[in-house]
Amino acid sequence: MRELLLRLNRRFAGRLATTVAVLMGTFQCYWWLNANLPPRFDLSLPVDAAIPFIPWTYVVYTSFFVFPLVAAWALEAEEYVRMLGAVLVVNALCYLGFFLFTSHFPRPPVEAIASPYWREQFRVMWSQDLPGNTFPSLHVAVTVLGALRLRHRRAGVLWLVWAALISVSTLTVKQHFLVDVLGGGVVALAAHALFFRRWPARGLAEAVTPVTAVRTP
Repeated sequence: MRELLLRLNRRFAGRLATTVAVLMGTFQCYWWLNANLPPRFDLSLPVDAAIPFIPWTYVVYTSFFVFPLVAAWALEAEEYVRMLGAVLVVNALCYLGFFLFTSHFPRPPVEAIASPYWREQFRVMWSQDLPGNTFPSLHVAVTVLGALRLRHRRAGVLWLVWAALISVSTLTVKQHFLVDVLGGGVVALAAHALFFRRWPARGLAEAVTPVTAVRTP
């Protein structure tokens, strides 16, 4: 099975197809849980009420869907296949959290959004993505997991900054509580440690080891 996945994901087109298939498959479970789990907990903190609603950060929030495609482009086949396993574990842990700690975020009324453009964007998004599935944030978990791998690539700091901005945007578009963001980060770190505990050291060692020619006298 592993060899089949490696062959399938050897080229970017294969990794792209795999990414789309995984996203669509996991979203089916996400949507079912969101539509069928009634809220049982209030996870809000005073800081959540203090965080402003900033509609234009919708652009940053939805850039999450580009992040896995970038990872598919940047990572090589073997690392990407391992990444897929980590993403599936992240999804499973988040779904367990949605089930055990079901909470609904109290969204602001869409009619209160001044801009007609942003009002329509949020109307569509909130009609499809209901206010449940908050803890831990799957948005944050998948993004941080991807950034932890991409940080070893060129301009690695930019991937970390992008992931941080997406994480913050989950608060400013009023999708998640602060504890959801923290929980998503913990899930990402745990999955990364599980799947890549020895990988960075090996990869970085290969990258920095100089190639020297051996001359015989």
